[in-house]
Amino acid sequence: MRLLLCLLLFPLLLKAEDPPAPNYVFWAEFVRVVDGNTVAMDIDLGFGVWTHNQSLTLLETGESTLTEPEKQKSQERASKLRELLTESTEIIVRTVKDKNAKPPRYLAEIWADGTCINRELAEIP
Repeated sequence: MRLLLCLLLFPLLLKAEDPPAPNYVFWAEFVRVVDGNTVAMDIDLGFGVWTHNQSLTLLETGESTLTEPEKQKSQERASKLRELLTESTEIIVRTVKDKNAKPPRYLAEIWADGTCINRELAEIP
């Protein structure tokens, strides 16, 4: 009887553990700056698989609009972004898919040589 009870309860014990959350962190190579909020990267997906010229929008940096002061700010951000990424030897990207955007886009947090690019750009007035 105990054996039968153990066999019935064992699968329930295995299901009680939650699966781990996905972790989308990749090595990347800088390609170009599209604008003050968007970059193109070659991303190493692992096992010899790469995606080339992938457009990534920086996470939590806001949207650029067409007003004149914001255009200038976007240009300043683009030049700072280019400056930070061009000379970097090690770039790490953490991505999140924005499912609400049409078409879907990838939001990214980028580290270049240990510096969080998103935080550096957030400090631009």
